[in-house]
Amino acid sequence: MLWCFFFFVETKYMKITMRITNNAFLVALLCVTLAVSGCRKAVDQLPPATQTGTNTFGCLINGKAWIPTGGGAFSGINPTSGGFFGEPNGSVSIYIKAYGEDDDVAIYLKNITAEGRYDLNKNTSIMPAAVLPEASYGMYDIMYDPEFVTDSLHTGAVTITHADRNTGIVSGTFEMTLSQKNTGHVLRITNGRFDYKTH
Repeated sequence: MLWCFFFFVETKYMKITMRITNNAFLVALLCVTLAVSGCRKAVDQLPPATQTGTNTFGCLINGKAWIPTGGGAFSGINPTSGGFFGEPNGSVSIYIKAYGEDDDVAIYLKNITAEGRYDLNKNTSIMPAAVLPEASYGMYDIMYDPEFVTDSLHTGAVTITHADRNTGIVSGTFEMTLSQKNTGHVLRITNGRFDYKTH
């Protein structure tokens, strides 16, 4: 009789455990589905990755769509600027900048003018404080706050998909992890794309 009681309790416990496990699995599956769906919706808000000099820029910053507006503190200026960039020493680099309401994103590719994949993985000074930065970098800046920058520990990559100095068109995609030096805060930029006619 005692054996029947324990068998009943154990069977009941196993059924409850299986039900909890199944429910936890369903909840986890639902969370993953919602996250993927949310990411797709955010990516859908970005401009397409074109190569025709449309002067477009977009990316996800910590999963949220970011598109330049040139408004707010940067009102009255173009949402985008840059392209092929003549250095003070006569060399040519690529400098891409995009302005939001009170923030901006910049990519600097030192002495690069050709298609290919380029890493952002070195410690360097950045413009405008540095007239001639030592290495390529990515940067995100919020007004009145220290900027987030790529470095040897927080890296990224830019793929130049089209580069034509005759037409001035430079296009590409990018992803990067950046850190804020004084706080150690980190942010992630993904699904980045730009298509500039040098301006």
